[in-house]
Amino acid sequence: MHRIGLAVLLIVGMAVGASPQASSAVAISMSMDGQVKVTIGTFFFAQGQVLALEIARGGPCPCLCDALLVTGFQVLDAEGTVVYVDETVSYPASVEEWIGRWDLVSGDGEDVPAGKYTALVVTSVGEFRAELQVVAAGAAGGLHASAQATVCGIGLGVYRLVDETDEAATVTLRVGEHLMIALPGNPTTGYGWEVEGEPAFLTCIEGVAYRSESDLIGAGGTFYFRYEATATGEGELSFAYRRPWEVLPPEQTFSLTVIVR
Repeated sequence: MHRIGLAVLLIVGMAVGASPQASSAVAISMSMDGQVKVTIGTFFFAQGQVLALEIARGGPCPCLCDALLVTGFQVLDAEGTVVYVDETVSYPASVEEWIGRWDLVSGDGEDVPAGKYTALVVTSVGEFRAELQVVAAGAAGGLHASAQATVCGIGLGVYRLVDETDEAATVTLRVGEHLMIALPGNPTTGYGWEVEGEPAFLTCIEGVAYRSESDLIGAGGTFYFRYEATATGEGELSFAYRRPWEVLPPEQTFSLTVIVR
């Protein structure tokens, strides 16, 4: 048992990558029962911003290849007290169907005070944690860390999230940071969100493009677009909601001004 545990731990240790631009920490451990613990951070967000988390498995599976489930998502403060528990999802949930969202609020819907927090995602293979620093609205916010860590190809993604309520907003990022756009739609009607304009300094990140809100026939859901800021610049990121076979103005549009410093 000890030799097996050590072999797996070595695989885990070699699966760590950290951007040279990130002044952030990566920590990985594995218990003798095969449960892992991965921690990355620190990620800075300003009050009023929204955080998204995603567990993803990349490439061929070298180990821990069973179906991967998310069994819970919560946020703890610096003292370890739970300040938010996600009750919007029926757990356990397949990683292909799960995106965690935290609006930087407590369980009663109030903005959390500035300070240190930990986003904790519990899965069928162990825990994934993102260390967070929440700063006052208007202060320097956004993702300031770009470190990554994976276990057997399984990693935690941290994003700045924007949705339809952010139409025409300006989003400021730093090089290496990740942005997720979430737009509601219903592909059973033939409509879908398409990219209209995309600045060259944003690089697409692969991921599940659409998640239905239920298993009911005709149910709507959410379209997702993911980007990494790979260079400095300023430009418009725009989308159109249309039927691809129709030569008509789009049913809806959505745009952002993105600044990368």
